[in-house]
Amino acid sequence: MQVKKSRYFVFLAAFILLIARLSFAFTISATGIYNAFAVSSFNFTLVYEHPNWALGINLSDVKERAESYKLGFINVKRKIDKSYFELLSFVGGTNGLVLTLGYENYSIPTTGFERTYYISSNQTLVAEYSKTWVSLPSVPFGEASIGPFSLNYEGFKLSKLGNSKISLSLKRGFAMFDTIQLSYLELGSIYSLGFFVFSDKSLEQGVTVNLGWDFEDNRIVGLLGGRFFIEFDELRFFFGAYGTYLPNASKIKYGIWVRFLSPLVGDLIVQNNVVYFKVRVTFGE
Repeated sequence: MQVKKSRYFVFLAAFILLIARLSFAFTISATGIYNAFAVSSFNFTLVYEHPNWALGINLSDVKERAESYKLGFINVKRKIDKSYFELLSFVGGTNGLVLTLGYENYSIPTTGFERTYYISSNQTLVAEYSKTWVSLPSVPFGEASIGPFSLNYEGFKLSKLGNSKISLSLKRGFAMFDTIQLSYLELGSIYSLGFFVFSDKSLEQGVTVNLGWDFEDNRIVGLLGGRFFIEFDELRFFFGAYGTYLPNASKIKYGIWVRFLSPLVGDLIVQNNVVYFKVRVTFGE
């Protein structure tokens, strides 16, 4: 989906507001990949793929595991991991299916992945998401110590089979070793290393100053950006934005990643002229 095609988002917002007027509780989700998106409520789904419409049925299954432990005289359960899948089959002006597989581990290290296959009569796309968070304490070494060490990694990649121009790749890794804070950023064809400053201990927010190589243009580029937590009333999300810095450059490459926490849950990712979004919201009485 190109950024200039804002009418898709206008239609999506109008649909959500219309459904929100209903009095009973339910969850609605919306997913968009390039020039196709689906709006789902309950098990019924509306799919729009320019210029075709289709209707589908959405099936999903979630499995969660928990363990019990004793906290004083109270037995407490904590969630260990979650695995899930979602299958959407649709027919109409365009025919196809969407399969999403995901897994989340809540122990340390915290890991997770999600992979979505979008297959229609017009195109095939694959979207991948992965994350890792690990924290290790300092280890005594003689009279000194090594560490502590922590890592916060998150990455997303979208590709369209048969069309290399329709792709999206935005990956970031922030690491801290003792007092040294490093960053890794991958923005499309750009791979870069640098420093992560003004960060918190979780490495969730801070400013990035990197130097890397653009394999598409075969030149050195600088990458500047940051990731910050933002809260407006009940709306909570992380906002990350990164862009190239090169004196006298006629073309700027950029990436924006908004990760919604509540009441919306999901992602909005923009890289150059490609947009991906996947959000979910629950309405109630």
